[in-house]
Amino acid sequence: MIQMEEMRQLLCRAYPGLRDRVVATSDAWIGNDGDFVGHVWMLQLTELVRERLTNGNYEHTEALFCVVEKLIAEGDDDVRTVVLTGLVEGLQHQHDVEPKLWQPFLGRLAKAHCDAMDEFHGIKL
Repeated sequence: MIQMEEMRQLLCRAYPGLRDRVVATSDAWIGNDGDFVGHVWMLQLTELVRERLTNGNYEHTEALFCVVEKLIAEGDDDVRTVVLTGLVEGLQHQHDVEPKLWQPFLGRLAKAHCDAMDEFHGIKL
């Protein structure tokens, strides 16, 4: 099972610029007691993806979502939760980038989660 530390490494390798962003925002995602706040860390990735797609920059997007699918399939409960609720739902709930621009990159598991969330919320596409 992939755990949080390996998740961070895989995502930083797959999506250049993520490491620099999380270093710059470490005050936001490192708790006062030194704990790693996974959802806030994942927000940095979500925002970086959103910014790049808004600017039409799709470089490394396919590689990122391949890692995302791997994390959903092979991650422990904490990894799956932070990836699905932090990144996948983060993209699903933002309004800057149309779904048609990022949804094609979703793997089977991430897409199934989005579909389940849409159904739960009564969204008809």
